[in-house]
Amino acid sequence: MRVFPNGLGFSILLATSLTLAWASKDFAYDCARWGGGICSDAAIILIFFLQGYKMNRGELAKVRYQSGQTIRVQVGILLCPALVVFCCWFLGLVVPQWLSPFILLAFLPTTIASGVVFSEKAGGDPAFALGQATLSNLLGPAIVFFLWVCLHGNHTGLSINNMVDHIGFTLIEIFCFTALPLLIGSWVAGNYPLLKRKSWGSWIIGKIPVVCIAWLAYLAMSEVLANVETHVCVQLFKELLFPLSLGWGTLAIIAWFWSQGKEMDQERRISSFFCITQKSLATGLPMIQILVGAENQDFVLWVFPLILFHFIQLLFGIPVLHLLRRIDRS
Repeated sequence: MRVFPNGLGFSILLATSLTLAWASKDFAYDCARWGGGICSDAAIILIFFLQGYKMNRGELAKVRYQSGQTIRVQVGILLCPALVVFCCWFLGLVVPQWLSPFILLAFLPTTIASGVVFSEKAGGDPAFALGQATLSNLLGPAIVFFLWVCLHGNHTGLSINNMVDHIGFTLIEIFCFTALPLLIGSWVAGNYPLLKRKSWGSWIIGKIPVVCIAWLAYLAMSEVLANVETHVCVQLFKELLFPLSLGWGTLAIIAWFWSQGKEMDQERRISSFFCITQKSLATGLPMIQILVGAENQDFVLWVFPLILFHFIQLLFGIPVLHLLRRIDRS
Protein backbone atom coordinates (compact mmCIF):
# COMPACT_ATOMS: atom_id res chain seq x y z
CA MET A 1 0.00 0.00 0.00
CA ARG A 2 1.23 3.47 -0.69
CA VAL A 3 0.20 6.94 0.32
CA PHE A 4 1.16 9.64 -2.18
CA PRO A 5 3.90 11.99 -0.92
CA ASN A 6 1.36 14.72 -0.22
CA GLY A 7 -0.93 12.26 1.57
CA LEU A 8 -3.89 12.92 -0.70
CA GLY A 9 -3.72 9.99 -3.13
CA PHE A 10 -5.53 7.42 -1.07
CA SER A 11 -8.00 9.99 0.23
CA ILE A 12 -8.98 10.88 -3.33
CA LEU A 13 -9.44 7.23 -4.28
CA LEU A 14 -11.48 6.54 -1.18
CA ALA A 15 -13.64 9.62 -1.73
CA THR A 16 -14.24 8.50 -5.31
CA SER A 17 -15.42 5.04 -4.24
CA LEU A 18 -17.79 6.51 -1.67
CA THR A 19 -19.15 8.99 -4.21
CA LEU A 20 -19.77 6.19 -6.72
CA ALA A 21 -21.61 4.18 -4.07
CA TRP A 22 -23.71 7.23 -3.30
CA ALA A 23 -24.49 7.80 -7.00
CA SER A 24 -25.32 4.16 -7.80
CA LYS A 25 -26.89 2.77 -4.63
CA ASP A 26 -28.78 -0.11 -6.24
CA PHE A 27 -25.86 -1.41 -8.27
CA ALA A 28 -23.48 -1.13 -5.32
CA TYR A 29 -25.92 -2.98 -3.08
CA ASP A 30 -26.35 -5.76 -5.66
CA CYS A 31 -22.55 -6.16 -5.76
CA ALA A 32 -22.41 -6.32 -1.98
CA ARG A 33 -25.13 -8.98 -1.81
CA TRP A 34 -24.05 -11.06 -4.84
CA GLY A 35 -22.96 -14.59 -4.01
CA GLY A 36 -23.61 -14.15 -0.31
CA GLY A 37 -21.04 -11.39 -0.02
CA ILE A 38 -18.29 -13.16 -1.97
CA CYS A 39 -17.06 -9.87 -3.44
CA SER A 40 -16.19 -8.47 -0.03
CA ASP A 41 -14.90 -11.82 1.29
CA ALA A 42 -12.46 -12.16 -1.61
CA ALA A 43 -11.23 -8.59 -1.13
CA ILE A 44 -10.68 -9.15 2.59
CA ILE A 45 -8.68 -12.34 2.02
CA LEU A 46 -6.61 -10.68 -0.74
CA ILE A 47 -5.80 -7.69 1.47
CA PHE A 48 -4.48 -9.82 4.30
CA PHE A 49 -2.65 -12.18 1.93
CA LEU A 50 -0.75 -9.27 0.39
CA GLN A 51 -0.20 -7.75 3.84
CA GLY A 52 1.47 -11.02 4.82
CA TYR A 53 3.39 -11.21 1.53
CA LYS A 54 4.89 -7.75 1.88
CA MET A 55 5.75 -8.01 5.57
CA ASN A 56 9.46 -7.54 6.09
CA ARG A 57 10.30 -10.40 8.42
CA GLY A 58 13.83 -9.09 8.86
CA GLU A 59 12.58 -5.79 10.26
CA LEU A 60 9.96 -7.61 12.32
CA ALA A 61 12.68 -9.83 13.83
CA LYS A 62 14.51 -6.73 15.08
CA VAL A 63 11.52 -5.83 17.24
CA ARG A 64 12.42 -8.46 19.83
CA TYR A 65 15.84 -6.86 20.36
CA GLN A 66 14.18 -3.51 21.13
CA SER A 67 11.78 -4.78 23.78
CA GLY A 68 11.59 -1.53 25.77
CA GLN A 69 10.86 0.61 22.73
CA THR A 70 8.52 -1.98 21.28
CA ILE A 71 6.44 -2.23 24.46
CA ARG A 72 6.28 1.55 24.67
CA VAL A 73 5.01 1.93 21.09
CA GLN A 74 2.57 -1.00 21.18
CA VAL A 75 1.06 0.16 24.48
CA GLY A 76 0.84 3.69 23.09
CA ILE A 77 -1.02 2.47 19.98
CA LEU A 78 -3.75 1.14 22.27
CA LEU A 79 -3.59 3.34 25.36
CA CYS A 80 -3.28 6.84 23.88
CA PRO A 81 -6.42 6.65 21.66
CA ALA A 82 -8.35 4.92 24.46
CA LEU A 83 -7.33 7.71 26.84
CA VAL A 84 -8.69 10.30 24.40
CA VAL A 85 -12.02 8.45 24.09
CA PHE A 86 -12.54 8.04 27.82
CA CYS A 87 -11.50 11.62 28.58
CA CYS A 88 -14.00 12.89 25.99
CA TRP A 89 -16.63 10.58 27.49
CA PHE A 90 -15.90 11.90 30.99
CA LEU A 91 -16.22 15.49 29.74
CA GLY A 92 -19.53 14.71 28.04
CA LEU A 93 -18.20 15.22 24.50
CA VAL A 94 -19.22 11.72 23.36
CA VAL A 95 -22.87 10.72 23.23
CA PRO A 96 -23.70 7.17 24.46
CA GLN A 97 -24.44 5.71 21.00
CA TRP A 98 -20.89 6.51 19.83
CA LEU A 99 -18.98 5.28 22.88
CA SER A 100 -18.62 1.63 21.84
CA PRO A 101 -17.72 2.39 18.17
CA PHE A 102 -15.16 4.94 19.36
CA ILE A 103 -13.66 2.40 21.78
CA LEU A 104 -13.38 -0.15 18.98
CA LEU A 105 -11.78 2.49 16.75
CA ALA A 106 -9.28 3.33 19.52
CA PHE A 107 -8.10 -0.26 19.81
CA LEU A 108 -7.60 -0.90 16.09
CA PRO A 109 -3.99 -1.50 14.99
CA THR A 110 -1.92 1.17 13.32
CA THR A 111 -1.88 1.47 9.55
CA ILE A 112 1.32 0.26 7.90
CA ALA A 113 1.14 2.48 4.81
CA SER A 114 0.76 6.01 6.15
CA GLY A 115 2.76 5.18 9.31
CA VAL A 116 5.80 4.22 7.23
CA VAL A 117 5.45 6.86 4.51
CA PHE A 118 4.72 9.73 6.90
CA SER A 119 7.67 8.65 9.08
CA GLU A 120 10.00 8.70 6.10
CA LYS A 121 8.79 12.06 4.80
CA ALA A 122 8.99 13.66 8.26
CA GLY A 123 12.57 12.53 8.88
CA GLY A 124 11.72 9.52 11.02
CA ASP A 125 12.90 5.91 10.86
CA PRO A 126 10.68 4.10 8.32
CA ALA A 127 12.20 0.68 9.13
CA PHE A 128 11.32 1.12 12.81
CA ALA A 129 7.80 2.24 11.85
CA LEU A 130 7.43 -0.80 9.57
CA GLY A 131 8.40 -3.23 12.32
CA GLN A 132 6.12 -1.64 14.88
CA ALA A 133 3.18 -1.31 12.48
CA THR A 134 3.56 -4.91 11.33
CA LEU A 135 3.60 -6.20 14.92
CA SER A 136 0.52 -4.09 15.70
CA ASN A 137 -1.33 -5.61 12.74
CA LEU A 138 -0.37 -9.12 13.82
CA LEU A 139 -1.71 -8.49 17.33
CA GLY A 140 -4.70 -6.46 16.10
CA PRO A 141 -7.15 -9.22 15.14
CA ALA A 142 -6.88 -10.91 18.56
CA ILE A 143 -7.15 -7.63 20.48
CA VAL A 144 -10.12 -6.38 18.46
CA PHE A 145 -11.85 -9.73 18.69
CA PHE A 146 -11.74 -9.93 22.48
CA LEU A 147 -12.69 -6.26 22.76
CA TRP A 148 -15.66 -6.94 20.46
CA VAL A 149 -16.78 -9.83 22.66
CA CYS A 150 -16.81 -7.49 25.67
CA LEU A 151 -18.66 -4.72 23.84
CA HIS A 152 -21.05 -7.06 22.08
CA GLY A 153 -21.85 -8.92 25.29
CA ASN A 154 -22.55 -5.74 27.20
CA HIS A 155 -25.03 -4.56 24.58
CA THR A 156 -26.90 -7.81 23.96
CA GLY A 157 -26.86 -9.48 27.37
CA LEU A 158 -25.06 -12.61 26.18
CA SER A 159 -24.91 -15.39 28.76
CA ILE A 160 -21.72 -17.29 29.50
CA ASN A 161 -22.86 -20.27 27.42
CA ASN A 162 -23.89 -18.48 24.27
CA MET A 163 -20.94 -16.10 24.60
CA VAL A 164 -18.64 -19.13 24.40
CA ASP A 165 -20.49 -20.25 21.26
CA HIS A 166 -20.19 -16.73 19.82
CA ILE A 167 -16.46 -16.66 20.62
CA GLY A 168 -15.88 -20.02 18.95
CA PHE A 169 -17.70 -19.12 15.73
CA THR A 170 -16.28 -15.62 15.40
CA LEU A 171 -12.73 -16.63 16.29
CA ILE A 172 -12.74 -19.22 13.50
CA GLU A 173 -14.05 -16.61 11.06
CA ILE A 174 -11.45 -14.06 12.15
CA PHE A 175 -8.68 -16.65 11.79
CA CYS A 176 -9.81 -17.72 8.31
CA PHE A 177 -10.18 -14.19 6.98
CA THR A 178 -7.20 -12.46 8.64
CA ALA A 179 -4.57 -14.59 10.40
CA LEU A 180 -4.57 -17.47 7.89
CA PRO A 181 -4.13 -15.26 4.77
CA LEU A 182 -1.38 -13.34 6.63
CA LEU A 183 0.47 -16.55 7.42
CA ILE A 184 0.03 -17.94 3.90
CA GLY A 185 1.17 -14.66 2.36
CA SER A 186 4.27 -14.60 4.55
CA TRP A 187 5.08 -18.23 3.67
CA VAL A 188 4.61 -17.63 -0.06
CA ALA A 189 6.86 -14.54 0.10
CA GLY A 190 9.60 -16.56 1.81
CA ASN A 191 9.48 -19.43 -0.68
CA TYR A 192 8.37 -17.72 -3.90
CA PRO A 193 9.52 -14.07 -3.79
CA LEU A 194 8.81 -13.53 -7.50
CA LEU A 195 6.50 -10.55 -7.01
CA LYS A 196 9.10 -8.66 -4.99
CA ARG A 197 11.71 -9.08 -7.73
CA LYS A 198 9.60 -7.78 -10.61
CA SER A 199 8.49 -4.21 -11.19
CA TRP A 200 4.98 -5.39 -12.07
CA GLY A 201 4.98 -7.49 -8.91
CA SER A 202 5.85 -4.48 -6.78
CA TRP A 203 3.02 -2.62 -8.48
CA ILE A 204 0.59 -5.41 -7.57
CA ILE A 205 1.76 -5.51 -3.95
CA GLY A 206 1.50 -1.74 -3.67
CA LYS A 207 -1.68 -0.97 -5.60
CA ILE A 208 -4.01 -3.96 -5.32
CA PRO A 209 -4.59 -3.57 -1.54
CA VAL A 210 -5.46 0.08 -2.11
CA VAL A 211 -7.99 -0.90 -4.77
CA CYS A 212 -9.40 -3.60 -2.47
CA ILE A 213 -9.85 -1.14 0.39
CA ALA A 214 -11.61 1.31 -1.92
CA TRP A 215 -13.78 -1.59 -3.15
CA LEU A 216 -14.65 -2.57 0.43
CA ALA A 217 -15.48 1.03 1.22
CA TYR A 218 -17.71 1.08 -1.88
CA LEU A 219 -19.53 -2.07 -0.72
CA ALA A 220 -19.67 -0.92 2.89
CA MET A 221 -21.20 2.41 1.91
CA SER A 222 -23.80 0.59 -0.17
CA GLU A 223 -24.80 -1.40 2.92
CA VAL A 224 -25.00 1.82 4.90
CA LEU A 225 -27.13 3.56 2.27
CA ALA A 226 -29.40 0.51 2.01
CA ASN A 227 -30.25 0.75 5.69
CA VAL A 228 -29.90 4.47 6.32
CA GLU A 229 -31.47 7.38 4.50
CA THR A 230 -29.14 9.72 2.63
CA HIS A 231 -29.99 12.68 4.83
CA VAL A 232 -29.09 10.56 7.88
CA CYS A 233 -25.61 9.91 6.44
CA VAL A 234 -25.17 13.63 5.93
CA GLN A 235 -26.30 14.20 9.50
CA LEU A 236 -23.84 11.59 10.78
CA PHE A 237 -21.04 13.31 8.89
CA LYS A 238 -21.91 16.63 10.49
CA GLU A 239 -22.26 14.99 13.90
CA LEU A 240 -18.95 13.14 13.78
CA LEU A 241 -16.66 15.55 11.94
CA PHE A 242 -15.94 17.83 14.90
CA PRO A 243 -15.49 15.19 17.66
CA LEU A 244 -13.29 12.99 15.46
CA SER A 245 -11.20 15.98 14.35
CA LEU A 246 -10.86 17.15 17.93
CA GLY A 247 -10.04 13.59 18.96
CA TRP A 248 -7.26 13.28 16.41
CA GLY A 249 -5.78 16.62 17.44
CA THR A 250 -5.82 15.59 21.10
CA LEU A 251 -4.37 12.19 20.20
CA ALA A 252 -1.54 13.89 18.29
CA ILE A 253 -0.59 15.94 21.37
CA ILE A 254 -0.71 12.91 23.68
CA ALA A 255 1.19 10.75 21.17
CA TRP A 256 3.97 13.32 20.86
CA PHE A 257 4.55 13.38 24.61
CA TRP A 258 4.21 9.59 24.82
CA SER A 259 6.90 9.10 22.18
CA GLN A 260 9.43 11.18 24.13
CA GLY A 261 12.02 9.18 26.06
CA LYS A 262 15.75 8.88 26.56
CA GLU A 263 15.82 5.40 25.02
CA MET A 264 14.60 6.66 21.61
CA ASP A 265 16.34 9.06 19.26
CA GLN A 266 14.49 11.76 17.34
CA GLU A 267 13.93 9.59 14.27
CA ARG A 268 12.21 6.86 16.25
CA ARG A 269 10.18 9.39 18.21
CA ILE A 270 8.74 10.66 14.94
CA SER A 271 8.01 7.10 13.80
CA SER A 272 6.37 6.28 17.14
CA PHE A 273 4.21 9.39 16.84
CA PHE A 274 2.84 8.32 13.45
CA CYS A 275 2.34 4.71 14.54
CA ILE A 276 0.19 5.90 17.44
CA THR A 277 -1.88 8.44 15.49
CA GLN A 278 -2.73 6.32 12.42
CA LYS A 279 -5.55 3.74 12.60
CA SER A 280 -5.72 1.05 9.91
CA LEU A 281 -8.62 1.01 7.48
CA ALA A 282 -7.07 -2.00 5.76
CA THR A 283 -7.37 -4.07 8.94
CA GLY A 284 -10.26 -2.26 10.61
CA LEU A 285 -12.86 -2.26 7.83
CA PRO A 286 -12.61 -5.99 7.06
CA MET A 287 -12.72 -6.89 10.77
CA ILE A 288 -15.76 -4.69 11.37
CA GLN A 289 -17.51 -6.33 8.42
CA ILE A 290 -16.67 -9.77 9.83
CA LEU A 291 -17.62 -8.99 13.43
CA VAL A 292 -20.64 -6.73 13.03
CA GLY A 293 -22.05 -8.04 9.77
CA ALA A 294 -22.96 -5.67 6.96
CA GLU A 295 -26.63 -6.60 7.32
CA ASN A 296 -26.68 -5.46 10.95
CA GLN A 297 -28.85 -2.36 11.51
CA ASP A 298 -26.05 -0.84 13.62
CA PHE A 299 -23.39 -1.44 10.96
CA VAL A 300 -23.27 2.25 10.08
CA LEU A 301 -22.48 3.16 13.70
CA TRP A 302 -19.36 1.00 13.63
CA VAL A 303 -18.01 1.65 10.14
CA PHE A 304 -18.79 5.35 9.65
CA PRO A 305 -16.39 6.64 12.37
CA LEU A 306 -13.53 4.55 10.97
CA ILE A 307 -13.97 5.77 7.39
CA LEU A 308 -14.24 9.41 8.45
CA PHE A 309 -11.37 9.14 10.94
CA HIS A 310 -9.14 7.69 8.21
CA PHE A 311 -9.74 10.78 6.07
CA ILE A 312 -9.01 13.01 9.02
CA GLN A 313 -5.75 11.31 10.00
CA LEU A 314 -4.43 11.45 6.44
CA LEU A 315 -5.39 15.07 5.83
CA PHE A 316 -4.28 16.34 9.25
CA GLY A 317 -1.11 14.29 9.01
CA ILE A 318 0.09 16.38 6.06
CA PRO A 319 0.72 19.68 7.91
CA VAL A 320 2.06 17.76 10.93
CA LEU A 321 4.47 15.95 8.61
CA HIS A 322 5.83 19.26 7.30
CA LEU A 323 6.05 20.68 10.83
CA LEU A 324 8.06 17.71 12.11
CA ARG A 325 10.33 17.87 9.08
CA ARG A 326 11.12 21.51 9.86
CA ILE A 327 11.76 20.68 13.51
CA ASP A 328 14.06 17.83 12.51
CA ARG A 329 16.09 20.09 10.22
CA SER A 330 16.40 22.94 12.71
